[in-house]
Amino acid sequence: MNGRFAKLEIEQRSPATRAALDTEQIAGTPVRTAQHDLLLATDAYHSGQFENALQLYTRALRGDRGMIPAWVGQVQMLVELGEYPEARLWADKSLELFKNNGDLLAAKARACLRQRDRAAAVACSDASLASPGTSPQRWQARGEVLLDKAPDRARDCFERSLTESAADWFDRLVIARAYLFHGYAAPAVPYAQAGVQLQPASSHAWLTLARCQDALGWGEQARNSCERALQLPGDRTIALNALSSLDHQHTPTRLARWVRGLFRR
Repeated sequence: MNGRFAKLEIEQRSPATRAALDTEQIAGTPVRTAQHDLLLATDAYHSGQFENALQLYTRALRGDRGMIPAWVGQVQMLVELGEYPEARLWADKSLELFKNNGDLLAAKARACLRQRDRAAAVACSDASLASPGTSPQRWQARGEVLLDKAPDRARDCFERSLTESAADWFDRLVIARAYLFHGYAAPAVPYAQAGVQLQPASSHAWLTLARCQDALGWGEQARNSCERALQLPGDRTIALNALSSLDHQHTPTRLARWVRGLFRR
């Protein structure tokens, strides 16, 4: 267990202590509740600030250990940050508390897949879909598990996730990023474009589209998307870094990405 995983450990507090923290006043401002931290975490996730979101999900759980979306969020952020062994360990820890929870199993499936343990990923995805309830995350995890072996079925699962009542604009970005991670830039583009159309004020949506365009060798379009992201409110660091990376790319690199994109269509 490394440093990050140790920091995620949830501090045990008595009900009386938690109640006091929820109502305590500091300089006239109420201490944030677990629900408030969860909302902040979701906003950070939707803004592409995965490290901040991870910290906020952890803080939410310190206030309410039974908040399953925060447990799911922690696993998802560890996956986004490339901390796959920790994501898998944390998923196991949460499943000890919430056995057979479909969303936690879906998050674990993605962690297993990115660790290249496809057998475990398939098993977790099967269990996720067999558990009570349904959600976009379960179908997105299923799509990602199927992507390399059965791309048409994977697309059907991704589309199925968008029919869920809880699906929104951000789910298009989740799908686009899954395609990108596995090297399928061309099918990622329409999902990123849909995310931008549904939420044009999202810098993260424009940067996701820029990544898709860059992966296909569309340098000018990627640059335009990055510049659009810079015009929007929020932290400009990610957009500036993306734009800098584009400016320092050489033409052969872009050509190679364009060729790879053709073979992934």
